Amino acid sequence: MTRASYRPSRRGAALVVALATIAVLASVTAIASSQARRAASVVGNQRSQATARAMAESGVLAARAHIEARLREAGADSTRLDRAFDALMTGNGAVLQDTVGDGVFATAVVDVSARLDVNTAGADGLQQLLATVAPPGEARRIAEAIEARVRGDASGDVSGNAPGTVAGVTSTQTEAMQQRLARDSVVAALLGRAPTSRVMRPFASLDELLTVPGMQSAWLDALAADLTVDGDGRVNRRSASRRVLAAATGTLVDRPSRVLLIARGWRRDHVLTREIQAVFDVMGAELRLVRWREQDR
Repeated sequence: MTRASYRPSRRGAALVVALATIAVLASVTAIASSQARRAASVVGNQRSQATARAMAESGVLAARAHIEARLREAGADSTRLDRAFDALMTGNGAVLQDTVGDGVFATAVVDVSARLDVNTAGADGLQQLLATVAPPGEARRIAEAIEARVRGDASGDVSGNAPGTVAGVTSTQTEAMQQRLARDSVVAALLGRAPTSRVMRPFASLDELLTVPGMQSAWLDALAADLTVDGDGRVNRRSASRRVLAAATGTLVDRPSRVLLIARGWRRDHVLTREIQAVFDVMGAELRLVRWREQDR
């Protein structure tokens, strides 16, 4: 091979190596850039999640402070108390909406006492309400099934479990609960008090009612505004609907005994939303926390 033909061959090989190196570097750069974007996205999502939760929690705290301030202003004046509660419960239910930096929260209040509590209403009350949307026979069967689940009555269990058991509860747990209930009943009798309610497996959400045999989603949707799982057995006669009052089996009161604060928080220009549902007992001018639930929206 002559010197003249050798030099172009070397230059061609060098060009191929250079192009291959450029291609590798471009691939590495693209991978690094993609990983950097993913890392930035993860960090951004984590920041949005933290902001959303902080805003939702701020919404609960701000609404609680707002309500307690209104109740303190009303004092013991019945008329002013009624007006304060009416102002909180009417309209679109929005108590507070505010921004902090790039975070936003909005909080609504629900009068839990205006609804029939699934866990304390009993079969008769539930049947009365269910009969407004379902055939009488179906209403009775569903009401008894709900009562069996809540109370843990083996005789009324319709879930297909073995006799003497309750769905989701082991035989050891059932025996222990029965012993505790028997003990509490004896103590109540000795003290001259009414026995405590036998709530063994309370429903944690209205959606769980769809697991009850016979319950249809259309019926539940029609009753959703009149049902709750967060009540205390008392019904607010001033704000409850007619069908709730007709089905009420507990104590009737003139003001909310329990309220639900629903707070949603989010970061501005981001779709992720955090929701906190906080249930409070109304004790004079003070709200005392009963239950706290969180979920992403």
